[in-house]
Amino acid sequence: MLIRPWRDGDEGLVVAAQRNLSAATIDRRFLVGSGGRLPAAYLKHIAAGARPGWDAQVAVDGGVLCGWAEYGRVPARGPAADLAVLVADPWQRTGLASALVRALVRRMIAAGVRTINADVAGSNAAARGLVRALAGSDPGPTYADGLLHFAFDLAAVPQDSVPLAGHPGLTRVP
Repeated sequence: MLIRPWRDGDEGLVVAAQRNLSAATIDRRFLVGSGGRLPAAYLKHIAAGARPGWDAQVAVDGGVLCGWAEYGRVPARGPAADLAVLVADPWQRTGLASALVRALVRRMIAAGVRTINADVAGSNAAARGLVRALAGSDPGPTYADGLLHFAFDLAAVPQDSVPLAGHPGLTRVP
């Protein structure tokens, strides 16, 4: 498995990856009912590629997109960024989400991001655990609009690589 920065054309891999994304997985990522499909506006957004306000890391195995972590700056060039991760169903609970985010951290810091924001459904125990692992402690979320809102310093996120259960061939490309 290769973890690498987003490249032009990766939106095609995202579209193809939908066959490995359950409706529940997509709903957890977008925090709304999706009808089992990635939103068209989102696909258009990522097709614009990496730019100062948005960037991502992807995990690819044999030409199949296994997951991606992305950030969007708030505002587009500000020091805060919203973080989101989506891991395809066959690769969930392997540590891939953590590895993707940790691979993205150095580039976020270089881009001037200082604070990470993450909105998580209270029922999403895996995402809550990931945020706590990334923040290094319980960042003490606030609760608004039915969601837990986490905000923490990017410098708190460990940048070391994490071995993936069942994926000993992980390669990370900066």
